[in-house]
Amino acid sequence: MNALVVFFSKFGNTKKVAEAIAETLESEGPVCIVPADQLTGSDLNDVDLVVMGSPTHRMNLPKAVRPVFETLPRHILRDTAVVAFDTSYKMSRWLAHFTAARKLDRKLRKLGGKRVVSPETFHVVEREGPLYDGEIERAKAWATMIMGKLES
Repeated sequence: MNALVVFFSKFGNTKKVAEAIAETLESEGPVCIVPADQLTGSDLNDVDLVVMGSPTHRMNLPKAVRPVFETLPRHILRDTAVVAFDTSYKMSRWLAHFTAARKLDRKLRKLGGKRVVSPETFHVVEREGPLYDGEIERAKAWATMIMGKLES
C-alpha cells in the first residue's frame, strides 16, 4: 500500500498527529508525508490511501488550506481511499459537527475519494495546545483501524 499523509499545522500539534499516523502506516508500505501548502497533483499519483489533517480554525478549515483544493484536477482521487482528521479543543457535542475534518472529508470525496472511516478529531489543550495526553497513541490506534478497514 502506498500512502500519502497531507497536513497543515500552525502550532505543531497537527504535524505530530500526522507523523504518528504516517509512522503507523509504514508497517503496510511506503508513506510520504507532505505539508498541505506543498501538495501537488503529482503527489497523488499511484497512491492507495490519502490521509489529510488540519487544525479547526473558527469551526472551519484554515484559510491556508482552502487553496489546496482549487489547484487539484477534478476527480484526481477517483477510487482512492481517503480519510480526514483534525486537531481542535474539546467542543460541545453540537459544535463538534463544525470541524475541519468533516470539511476535509467532503472535499476529498468531491475529488473522487472513497471514505474509509469517519473523520476524526484529536484534542488539544485550549487554542494552541499541546495535545492532550494519549492523543498520539489514539492517532496510532486510528491508523491501525484504517489499515484493518482497507484489508477487509
